[in-house]
Amino acid sequence: MLVNKLSLSFKKPKQDVCLAPADINRIEQKAKSNRDIFSDSHKTSAENMAGDLQSRIRGAGVDFEENKPYQNGSDSRHINWRTFARTQQLFVNIYNEDKRPSTYIVLDQRSKMYFGTRKQLKVKQALNIAIYSAFNAMHKQQNVSGVQILTQPRWHSTYNGTTSISSFVATINQPLIVNDDITAEPALNDILVQLQLGEGADLVIISDMHDMNNETVSILFALSQKYSVKVIQIMDPIELKIPEKGFYNISESPRSPVLAINFNKKISENYNHTIVNSFNTCRQQCSNMGIIFRQILTSDNPFSESA
Repeated sequence: MLVNKLSLSFKKPKQDVCLAPADINRIEQKAKSNRDIFSDSHKTSAENMAGDLQSRIRGAGVDFEENKPYQNGSDSRHINWRTFARTQQLFVNIYNEDKRPSTYIVLDQRSKMYFGTRKQLKVKQALNIAIYSAFNAMHKQQNVSGVQILTQPRWHSTYNGTTSISSFVATINQPLIVNDDITAEPALNDILVQLQLGEGADLVIISDMHDMNNETVSILFALSQKYSVKVIQIMDPIELKIPEKGFYNISESPRSPVLAINFNKKISENYNHTIVNSFNTCRQQCSNMGIIFRQILTSDNPFSESA
């Protein structure tokens, strides 16, 4: 039973997980290549084949198309206030501009992402990749939107153009206050079922996928029928292979009691076998659905030429 629930608490002291301006500039330069380094073979969406891009003017396009009910992630700039005054219900105006190719980023910043034994915490590596994905979309002249999975999800409206997307990067790079006393966080599934994406969007999910289950697989399959989906799993090396001997402190979360365990070869082999099988199953399920799956470690440099 231990190996199925084990979560190693080799946490570093709380640290600033934001990126320095020099790091952001470096990532943007890498993104200018327009090569998606997190895809083995990028599946071009039907929308990307539709022809020339629409107007690049910030905000709405020139052609109004329809009204849709306001939902999490809708652009508040497009709220139809006349309809609200008449019906007391929120609707947003949809323009042709909104059908441009787009990238939607799901960034997991829950408490289990504040873990790391090598180089950095998982949450910081996730931020590296989210910022790269935003700049890569910017240089492809795509819209960017997304959600940060926090104690309370932070939904982002649509950003387009250099200034706007740079503002999105600055927003997700802000320091976060992690409350060790929180008792509940949203499940990944709860976020995925609420996503409101544009037709044919590129969906990038950046998470350690610690709460992935059969329902997650079903949700991902449904999303993959409409969108190009990439799952970027962030892991720490020790989560893939625990030590064969020695005393270590173990806990399931920063709030859980600490349990001291004397590791031995049998425990290590049992855990490592279970975890490797779990990750291989996750990867195979994604592959079967046509979803790109990449595993990035906290110790990796995802922007190296060999990545």
